[in-house]
Amino acid sequence: MHLSKLSKGSRFENRDKRRKANVVLNILIGIVVILILVIGSQLLLGGDDSEQASKDTEEETGSNQIENEKNKEEKDKEQDAETDQDSSEEEDAAKEEENAEEQSEESEAGEEVVTEGDPNSNVDQIIENPGWKPVGTSQSGPHSAQYDKNSQDWAEMIKAMSYATGISESDMTIWFIGNNGSPNDAKGTISSKDKTQNYKVEITWVENEGWKPVKVEKLKQTETR
Repeated sequence: MHLSKLSKGSRFENRDKRRKANVVLNILIGIVVILILVIGSQLLLGGDDSEQASKDTEEETGSNQIENEKNKEEKDKEQDAETDQDSSEEEDAAKEEENAEEQSEESEAGEEVVTEGDPNSNVDQIIENPGWKPVGTSQSGPHSAQYDKNSQDWAEMIKAMSYATGISESDMTIWFIGNNGSPNDAKGTISSKDKTQNYKVEITWVENEGWKPVKVEKLKQTETR
């Protein structure tokens, strides 16, 4: 009887020990599972953070590249605009210089003044130009006009009339050359050989420089005086 009780008590103790061991084992298993879950979740979250950081870096890099490209384009545009402006300013300066040269040449050449002749006369137009210059001379010393057709004066007077009217000496018919009121003033009546251009020309002598045109009358018809 006593042995039977002992045997039963021993079995209870063994069961109790096994139960306690199972509880401890279950607790340990639960702790391990919890640890696994915690570590796994951290790994997953860490991976997401890394991916997000990588994405953010890529986006930032792309954004910087785009910004740099925009800045470069803007700088290129500014440089092009400055270049165009410089070119335009250079062109304007060149044009102004060219205009100034043209105006200077025009001032030197003088401005031709044309007035209408009397409708009742043979004069169609009267032409004067302060820019006319002496035609040059090979003569020196005191001068008095010579109307000899073989003289140097005669040749230089024809040259002055050709210069004033535009009729070449080879196409010129000389109707008259004579005194115009003083020893160093002369006048002449000329025409083209086909008589389509008819002029009366007044010239004056400039010391050491030759004959210079003073006035041209464009005639309606040929005159012999």
